This record gives sequence, structure tokens and C-alpha cells, in this order.
Amino acid sequence: MEAEDVQFFVDDRKHPNFIPIPPAGGKEDCPECYCCRQTVRACARTWEEMLLGKEGEMGIKHYLRVGVAVGLGCGLEALLVSSKARYHTDLSLYWTCVTGTFDLLKLPEVAKYVSGGGRLKANQEMKKRFPNLFLSKEEALEEMVKGLGKRPLIVALSYPWHAKDHPDPTGTTAKRLTEDKAMGSSIKAMKFLRAGHEEGGRLSSNKREKRDGEKDEETWMEEYFQKQDATILPEKTAFYPLLFQDFLSLPQWPRTSEEDKRFKKGLSLLSCLYGNASSHVLFLRCTEVPAELEGVTNKTPYHEKGWTNFETRVSAVKKRGHTVQLGPLPQSWVPLPMSPPAFQTLLEKTRQKKKSKKGDPEDPDLFVVKFTNGRTDRQLVCELYRTFILDTQVKGQRSINMLNKYRIDTKEKGETVGEYFRWIGEQPECAVEEVVLRDCYLTDASLPPLVAGLCALSTMRKLDLYGNEFGPPSLASLKPLHQLEELNLGNDFDDKEGEYAYCPEVRALREALPGSCQLIGTGGRVIKADRAPGPLKYYGDCEKCKCVIM
Repeated sequence: MEAEDVQFFVDDRKHPNFIPIPPAGGKEDCPECYCCRQTVRACARTWEEMLLGKEGEMGIKHYLRVGVAVGLGCGLEALLVSSKARYHTDLSLYWTCVTGTFDLLKLPEVAKYVSGGGRLKANQEMKKRFPNLFLSKEEALEEMVKGLGKRPLIVALSYPWHAKDHPDPTGTTAKRLTEDKAMGSSIKAMKFLRAGHEEGGRLSSNKREKRDGEKDEETWMEEYFQKQDATILPEKTAFYPLLFQDFLSLPQWPRTSEEDKRFKKGLSLLSCLYGNASSHVLFLRCTEVPAELEGVTNKTPYHEKGWTNFETRVSAVKKRGHTVQLGPLPQSWVPLPMSPPAFQTLLEKTRQKKKSKKGDPEDPDLFVVKFTNGRTDRQLVCELYRTFILDTQVKGQRSINMLNKYRIDTKEKGETVGEYFRWIGEQPECAVEEVVLRDCYLTDASLPPLVAGLCALSTMRKLDLYGNEFGPPSLASLKPLHQLEELNLGNDFDDKEGEYAYCPEVRALREALPGSCQLIGTGGRVIKADRAPGPLKYYGDCEKCKCVIM
């Protein structure tokens, strides 16, 4: 597929047309797949053999119409390897489930299991003993072809591991993620979750002691989560919550060579999960670390963990309503967007000057941000973050919108975000034309260092600063932005001496910017300047009230 075809997936308001494949021998012609040049029916068969490993009734029953006819497998595979579109749709996550890269779990069934007294175990064991907790490939195929508003809600859980061998030895995280609050404002998801809890409560009445020869205390539960007794997904699955949790969704150690390939590929796609901008992907941040409980041997807080730092920073692309916070976070920890070099510096920052020598085991207490497997994961996370920023903020990106996402109210925060923009502007692929910084609490202290970074965006034509807190003293920092065609200050900064007179700083800014640059003030008024000296004049009501400096 061409890049523009893949981009069809980007807009949440649009979604590809999933067309039923015409029956064999029917009157309707079967179209040809644009990618593999087989009929879409033959294309489906090819993908079924690769993914489902079976013949008979077709599991893939649809093809895609994205301007051209494309087999579902070819189209979704093209989406998954795209540099941008995969971050904007939940379809990429369903496809990773279909291809077996990672697993999604039915969260109401997890709630039933936990309420019944079950303790979560590693991916391989849970799939073997409690398979109905997992969304099958066939179920994933069935759900993904529904319209966006009719599909389930995917919950991406970000949390700190509480011990090296088990992330949740006390069951604290499991209980939190199955609470109503974990679903944010989604009433439908809450109802599904409550039903799972109620069923688990009834199930717990069957609980019994472990018998001789049984594996553990959960053996009695196995019969209730087998495929032959599977609870079929409800007919209407809109906002039915599906869960990604690394311990349950990715193969854990020890792994076979095939499982290791799956694990590594799954890690490479984590930014596609946590940084997915779709409204049907919820970022659930659970920060609680019950350090006082027995079994909790890793007491490092959420904000000092390497992987959770990464997960939170890539999730910043999401709208606020699509992120749910459970548990405490220090007010001083502000996950602002960082340039990849700055993020790497953060991960490599140490508490003391002397680092361990090459070949020595890494001392986890040496680093401010910790990894359980620091020697390999630290560099991997840096590379994943760099790729994510390139894919989502640089390649093919025309607009960067930070509307009310961050509180950039100090010099240090302005420097951090300024360095972020500078790095983006220095990339050869950068083509950003518009930056929106509305309602970001920019002040006289934070605006100048941020604007210094914006100067590197040579292709930027529009800058929106409406609704911030800076005043005339910092306007001079905007003078070097000669590439602009429109600058929205959102404020006239009127001089107290005259009703329609602009303060000297606004006059100076208007004179410094190119005459072709529109300077927008209060209420969308255009601030103009005639370079010849003369009196101030005010032109009354018109389509856009204009205060003109003559």
C-alpha cells in the first residue's frame, strides 16, 4: 500500500470500510487485492494458513476498502509497519493480537478471576490453564471489523513491578485495575467490569483447599475458564474492556526461542500501544507500591522506573480524558515532552560520579531512573523513544498540538520543551508548519527559552499562544521568528494610557516581524503596523475588528 492509503487509518472519525468477501461461486465478482494481486478471497486464505494454521470455515471474512480493495491481512500488516498511522488507530493493536505478537485479555473475566480468589501468573501459564481470560485470534478478527464506536475499549496498563519474579505478589495492582475507577468516565466499561466482579463473587463460593497432586490453590478454578465453557463475548461489545498487561500479555522468562522472538517484537511495539492516540485506547497509570506488605521486594516508586517513564512520556500524545491515574505521584514529577538526547540523559543520570566499569554488573542504586535489566533495557528504551518521536512528531507531521496538555510555567520547563522543539527542527525530515501552545500556562520566565527552540522549526508558519500568562516583558523573545505567517498572541497588551494603543513591546514586535506575518490579538483582531510614523487609528466594527498601528 502507498503511504497515502495507509494514512486513511489515522483519523478516528474515519475508519476503513470492512467489506464482506463475496462467497465462492456467487454472482458478485471477487476483487483483487491491491497488495498481493490475488483475489481478496485467496489473500484471506493465505493469511489464515499463516496465522490460524487451519482450513475450513474462514476466520477472515472481510477485506478493506481504502480507496482500493486490499486484503485484510495485507492492509493491516501495512498499517503495522507504517511510520505514523499505526499510532492513531486501535486496529494496529487488534492485528498484533491476531498475529500473536502479544495478547489482550478480557478484563471482566480477569475481574471474575481475581474476585474469585485467583492470583495472576505469567502469560504462558495463564494461557494454558485459564485460556478463556484471553481474546482469541478469531474473536479479535470479529471485533476489529466493527465500526469504531462499536468496538471494545483497550486498556493499556502502566505500573511498576513490585518484585523481580512477579510484578504483583500481593495482588494490589490486580485489585486496582479491576475497580470502577480504572475505567475513567466510561460508564459502559464500568458495567462490564461490575458484572465480572459479581460473577467472581458467586464463583468464590466454590473455593476449596488445595488437594494432593494439584499445582496450586487456583487449580479448582481451571474448569471455569476453559474454552469449551467459554463465556461468549456479549453481542454488543462497545467499550467492553480489553487489557494489556506485560506480565499477562507477553511471554515471560523462561522463554523458548519462538517466545523470545514474540517478546522482542512485542517490546518494539509498546510505543504503538501506550502512545496510541485513538479514543478507544485508554492509558491506565497505576502507581501504587505497597512497600509495607510482605513480598514487595522492589520498592522503587513509579516515577523512578525506566519503563514507566517511557510509557508515561509516549502516552502524552493522548487527550487528557483518555488517561486514568490511580495512586500517588509527586507533584514535582512533570512528564513534559523531552528530546531523545534529553531523555537518554535522564535515564543515564547517576547519584554519584563514578560509574561501574564495562563488564561489571550494573548497580541499580547507582542510577536515578532504574531498570531491572539495566544493561540492555536502558539503551532499548532510548531507541524506542527516539523512534516514537521521529514517527509521531517529525515524519510527515504538519502540526504539533499541545493544547492544554502541559503546565510550562517555569524557566526549567521552558528549556525542556524548547530543547524538544529544537531537536525536532534539526531533523532533515521535519516539515512542521503549525505549533499550538494554547493554555499551557506560559510565563515571562518560560516563554523565552521555549521560543529559542522554536527558532529551529524553519518550516513553521503558524504559532498559537492564546490563553497563556506571559506579558509584555517576554514579547521580545518572539522577534527572531521570521518564518511565521501568523502569530496568535491572544492578547493586545493594551497600553493603559490609550484605549486602543498597544504597549511599546507589542509595537516593537510588530515592527520586527515580517510585514506578511499576521499578528493576532484579543478576539481575533489583527494587529497591523505601517512603518511610517503617524498617529494611532482605530477602525470600527467590521468582519474582524482590526486595531491598526499606522
